[in-house]
Amino acid sequence: MMKEITKLSLLTSLMLAGMQVPSFAQAPIKIGIVHPFSGPLALVGNDATDGFTHYFDSVQNRVAGRPIVLIKEDDAANPSQGLERTRRLVEREQVHILSGMTSSAVAYAIRGYVDQRQVPLVIMGSAGANDLTDKQASPYIFRTSFSNRQLGGAFGNYACTKLGYKKVTIMASDFVTGHEQSGAFEEQLKKAGCEVDRKIMVPLGTSDFTPFLSQLASSNANAVWAMFFAADAIAYIKQYDSLGLKGKIPLIGPSGLIDPSWLKATAKSGVGIEAPMYYLPSFASAENKAFVASFRAKYNRTPGATAVSGYVAAAAIAKAIEAIGGKVEDKQAFLAALKKVKIATPVGEFQFDEKQNVVLDFYRGRVVERDGAFELELVEPMAKGVDQFGVSR
Repeated sequence: MMKEITKLSLLTSLMLAGMQVPSFAQAPIKIGIVHPFSGPLALVGNDATDGFTHYFDSVQNRVAGRPIVLIKEDDAANPSQGLERTRRLVEREQVHILSGMTSSAVAYAIRGYVDQRQVPLVIMGSAGANDLTDKQASPYIFRTSFSNRQLGGAFGNYACTKLGYKKVTIMASDFVTGHEQSGAFEEQLKKAGCEVDRKIMVPLGTSDFTPFLSQLASSNANAVWAMFFAADAIAYIKQYDSLGLKGKIPLIGPSGLIDPSWLKATAKSGVGIEAPMYYLPSFASAENKAFVASFRAKYNRTPGATAVSGYVAAAAIAKAIEAIGGKVEDKQAFLAALKKVKIATPVGEFQFDEKQNVVLDFYRGRVVERDGAFELELVEPMAKGVDQFGVSR
């Protein structure tokens, strides 16, 4: 009887040993992406997501021995929809990490939920909402793109003192991003001793800019600073040209106005527009050359700042995952590792500041036409180590 029991125990042990129960290391790491994949900001959402996806594809969607699964949700740049989709990813899909965010309004809407649920969020794309890494900073929120103050303020002093634009008209999208970026530009412009002729705010998703551009007829400005991006930027730039304004008043703006993703669509109408760029496809580093070549091969287009911010976000997340041996369930360990990330990227050396926002170098960029193609030309360096407050360190 004892022999039979022993045999049975041995057989049971062998059967259990033979069963391939998934180990911790084999379980997938789920990353939720919340971006506008429809509506006026869809170009930005798709571009950033392509950059993010491209990085993980380059490592075969596997980090520290664990598969990476990306789950996408469309917020349509609507704050209430963005919050609902974020909740869906966290509560239904049980994602380990969140990323995305194009609309600052959506980013503000989900901030409290992310902080309360203690879900790591790495903002990439264009949600530059100032307070997310300032007054409403959270240990769970990081950003690889920019703050609106950082992007808008970088050009204010330069436009006044270097370009000689003593009186500037401001035109911008009438939502959080437009107000924050234009506010930062105006503040730095005035500090440098120049002035704003007038400020014109335009509803997001506008297709006919004529009523707003017609106001420039009575303007005494010697430059127009415009903050529009994606579909709005394309329509605005084309209409600015068709109304004969291009040859009369120089057009400048933040980098989103002339992202490479829509230079083909703006074509000759965009030539000559200048903006402060923290990324140009022409950067000569080995990391950038490899990124641009592989991105073009995969998507048949040149990447811009939006795509590269998605790529950098994915690289930073992967680096942090590697540092903790893939154990993302240990949130505090993951957050600590993410804070310490320091890597060479297409943008240059990347790291977060003390409030988990990226520090950037800026360059004066200009749209040019070469051999029938439209691209960004690096005119000269503008400012190094610009923090989220728009000030060089």
